[in-house]
Amino acid sequence: MKKLLKKILICVLITSSLVALYALKPADDRIQTVSVANAEETTGTATTDTPAPSTQASASPSPVAGAIPDGISQIQLLYTREEIQIISNAQIYYAPLKKSTDTAVKPADIIPAAKINDTAYLIDISCYSASKDLYLGITNKLAPDMNGLYPVYNCKVPATYKKIQFNLDYAAEGAAATGNGVIRSVVINNTDGTTMTYDHSGTASDKVRPISELNIEWRKGNNCAYSNISSLTPAAWESMKTSGAILFLRLGAADGVVNGANGHRYSTETKIKLAITKSKAIKVDVSKLSVPITNGMQFRLKGSSIWTTVLPYDGKSKTEKALRDITLAGVPFDPYTEGTCEKVKELPISDILRVVGYTQPEDQGASVEFEVRVAATSKKPASRVSTFRIPYQYAGPVVEATKAGTDVIFRSITNSPKDKVSGKYEYAIVDKADITADNIVYPKMKWYSVKTGTVLKTGTNIKGTYERKDGSRKTVNLGDAGSVILVRRAGIKESKKNNAVLASQNTVVDPTTLPTAAPQTTGEPSAPPTGEPSTPPTGEPSTPPTGEPSTTP
Repeated sequence: MKKLLKKILICVLITSSLVALYALKPADDRIQTVSVANAEETTGTATTDTPAPSTQASASPSPVAGAIPDGISQIQLLYTREEIQIISNAQIYYAPLKKSTDTAVKPADIIPAAKINDTAYLIDISCYSASKDLYLGITNKLAPDMNGLYPVYNCKVPATYKKIQFNLDYAAEGAAATGNGVIRSVVINNTDGTTMTYDHSGTASDKVRPISELNIEWRKGNNCAYSNISSLTPAAWESMKTSGAILFLRLGAADGVVNGANGHRYSTETKIKLAITKSKAIKVDVSKLSVPITNGMQFRLKGSSIWTTVLPYDGKSKTEKALRDITLAGVPFDPYTEGTCEKVKELPISDILRVVGYTQPEDQGASVEFEVRVAATSKKPASRVSTFRIPYQYAGPVVEATKAGTDVIFRSITNSPKDKVSGKYEYAIVDKADITADNIVYPKMKWYSVKTGTVLKTGTNIKGTYERKDGSRKTVNLGDAGSVILVRRAGIKESKKNNAVLASQNTVVDPTTLPTAAPQTTGEPSAPPTGEPSTPPTGEPSTPPTGEPSTTP
């Protein structure tokens, strides 16, 4: 019995020693590190130095949330390809995050990155908006934390630009339309709330920079690839403007790496429709001797490359003359800054010929052809081009007249020798001083019928009222000091049977220089209606020429 009790006591002592020894040894020599963030949320103090029993015998140490996981050597931000490449010794996983402070994701949100090879993995970011910051959680270890979430590295893909405004120079032509010349300015609203303007001013400041600093890219339509703005040639630009193409613009991307040069993404696209403005049919008014070219239109001799601009109307402009300064003929028109306070509904033929430097040739009957279009504005290109012809203007008629007292008798009115056009004749009364000062707006003058044998009697309301270039109106009665009579062969409108024929130049009849004769008693002396306009061959009152009045041959 004593031997049996001794054996039992020895076994108890051995068992107690083994239990005490086992209690001093950890269950496993592998431990799981709790993230700093989770430990602080639970206890208020960091516990990363306190080992905790592993719940999975095969679990590897999990990374600290917010740090690049071990085994990832590089995160490349390849913005030019809209992707992220990661160099890692294990499979990469990622998930979109809502904010910059997120450092863990639900297992259901984890997406495996595409494998390029054993050490490189790919994440596409083209599906994410470039106008706001993108946050991606990245990991190469699927080890859950105490909350069952996967700790991840928060990789920020910044949106460099919030909004881009491209302002085009629709009037750019020729060499000026090459590359950046098409872009007038670029206004960038950054995500940090700052704004920067890039233009051609050459004056750099805190808010204005040279446009050459930008990497601008373009494409046309929906099928072309993007290329640098330098590849936009003048010919391509002109072709797109006349066809009404769709132009896309954006700022180019630059590659970077995390914890290094960060680069930037492509900006959002700006879509611009190049609106088409059709050409206007233009016809010369053969009686007014004017062309219906108005504010905001351009004309040029056919074959010339230089447009003359009738400035667009701007009531606030300080430029009084609508016809653009001739000295600026070689300087491109700027629709953003140029305007006039003068309203123009038509241009005298004489002004058109003068501004382009055209002199009527000696060979009689030769017309001259012009091109015309609506000028570019700050919102759309110039219109397509149309043409019109200005017919030859013959010399004024040969007039033989005498006076009886203060009355004027037209004894003979015939065409100038080279003018073979059969037409009626017209007269108007003006002040000779206004002729000398070139102060008459001829297109707005009224003309009255006259023919051989007509007698203009003073005291019977024979007068002329016309507008002067200084803005005033003038009324001149026959017999007033300085009053003279203009006589011309009326114009003929274009028809199916006839070409357009301009009214002739003016012949000036000065009553003070006429010989005195007895009043005409034979033929059909007649006084025209007092102040009533005549009816020219086309059924409408004609108007005088815009050139310099000629003297009676």
